Amino acid sequence: MKKYTLEQNSWTSWEPVDIFLPDEWEVEYHGMKGDELPAMTKEQIIERINQPYGCKKLGEMAKGAKKVAIVFDDMTRGTPTKIMAEATLDILHEAGIQKDQIRFICAVGMHGAHTTEQFAAKLGERIVQNYEVFNHNPYENCVEVGTTKDGTVVKINKEFMSCDLKIGLGAITPHIFNAYGGGGKILFPGIADADTVHKNHVTGTKFLIENKLNIVTNVGKLEVDAMRNEIEEMVKMVGPFFKVDCIYNSKLVPVKVYAGDPIAEYYEGVKDAQYLYATQLSQDKDIVIINANAKANEASLAAAMAALGISQERGGDVVLVNFTQMGQMTHYLLGAFGTETGGRLWGKLSKARAGLNKFVYHSSTYGYSDLAWFGDRSKMVFAPTWDDVLKELSHHGAGTKVSVICDGTLAYYNNDCWEKAKTYK
Repeated sequence: MKKYTLEQNSWTSWEPVDIFLPDEWEVEYHGMKGDELPAMTKEQIIERINQPYGCKKLGEMAKGAKKVAIVFDDMTRGTPTKIMAEATLDILHEAGIQKDQIRFICAVGMHGAHTTEQFAAKLGERIVQNYEVFNHNPYENCVEVGTTKDGTVVKINKEFMSCDLKIGLGAITPHIFNAYGGGGKILFPGIADADTVHKNHVTGTKFLIENKLNIVTNVGKLEVDAMRNEIEEMVKMVGPFFKVDCIYNSKLVPVKVYAGDPIAEYYEGVKDAQYLYATQLSQDKDIVIINANAKANEASLAAAMAALGISQERGGDVVLVNFTQMGQMTHYLLGAFGTETGGRLWGKLSKARAGLNKFVYHSSTYGYSDLAWFGDRSKMVFAPTWDDVLKELSHHGAGTKVSVICDGTLAYYNNDCWEKAKTYK
């Protein structure tokens, strides 16, 4: 049997999962160049933060500041926030900022509010026990900062805008609407008003629909820019904003860091992201086994990516490996809140999986309602052990064509960048 180890259980035990496949199957492994790079230390991260793009150093910006807001992304992202937050605090304290001047704001966007336990998972217990940490509320306490050229009224978190030093901690990762997350996206939609978030998502979905773009094959393409252009217009309205973004790998450790003006540092980071997250396209497979860990509670991203690799002529099966204990995220904009009710954009994105015969969900636990994110439930099978998975796939014989994808919520299909990544330094 062929053995493959997949990173799993983010934010809990961090224990990887081993899977085994018959020797007579033809297996292609889809990895990322980022997994070959070493994790950065806090000292290396501080060094990178002190080399900002497009603005002054953070320590200089901190001199004389009275109130500091540090925005960080939520549990739907695998960002290794703790080490980035610790590095940022070291710089702020060296500049004379006291802990009672600092508050952290979780950029939940339109996702569910977080608990203290979840804050600690992202930031570490020391920070949660010594600094103010708040959820963003998209329905209240937002203030108007301007109007876009298309007439959208832009509102954002009031506490954030009351601070004279504004900082964001996030990551540049592949994104279906935005090419890559990162930059100003942590503010819009991260800590924006619900109406502003809705309008920005409509901009993104409308662009994909009108241009008949596939949400999988267009991930990572900067030409998919309608949402991003609007975000960049909005982020300029908040005034000076210092952003720290990392690139991380499937082990959820930072391998690159960029800092400074949120637009300037974003495009510097994207140059590396194109290669470090790229993987080869899965095509004409009988089985696609896809891991979901970095964004484990947003695993519909992986389901869509896997379905694209199935043979359209023969049909095939998808196996989703996802051991998160959190289930799938609460999403007040895109999620269901009843059998016939949902958020404002609920049901707007297609979940059709052409060629899919069977969807095998390999996990230690799952919620029945969570399965609605993945498509047709009549094709879904829950398989708690790997032996259960192999039983569901037992009709496949010698010569079965299989893809194993390291993390379908982090890697993205780009054959050109995958080839160039082999010589990336």
